[in-house]
Amino acid sequence: MQNPKDTKLRPTYKHAFWLLVAVLIFNASFGDFFEFGSDADEVVLKRQLPQGDWLYITRYGAMATDRDTLRFFISRPLEGDDSEVLEQLNKASEFMITDSALENVQIQDTPNGVGIEVKGAVYRYFSKEYVTEGNQLRSYRITLTQSDDSSRN
Repeated sequence: MQNPKDTKLRPTYKHAFWLLVAVLIFNASFGDFFEFGSDADEVVLKRQLPQGDWLYITRYGAMATDRDTLRFFISRPLEGDDSEVLEQLNKASEFMITDSALENVQIQDTPNGVGIEVKGAVYRYFSKEYVTEGNQLRSYRITLTQSDDSSRN
């Protein structure tokens, strides 16, 4: 009597390839439903600057294991209500990200830009910000004073 052929399914490179293709198609089709993204939740401060542009601060409420962050932008005046402004800012590049609470942020106008004092960690910071509008280019020097009183263990 002959031995029956082994009918067990063994994973091969071909199976792995098609599984990868299926995952990529699923992610392309339904990725937005499962993507938690890093868009900000709300605009918490709008402040007009002497050169006519605006300083915007948005708050991102992080998941349970992360800290909430504030994101700072300088932009030409943005039209619309806060949700429309927020949508535009989420597509823009911030010049600073910090975990400071809004009450721990102080902003002053300086001769060539903006002075910002924060209490807390700073995750990203650029000292120069440029705003273009048509042919016009305006630059802002961002002066940061930061203090972090958290203890290190």
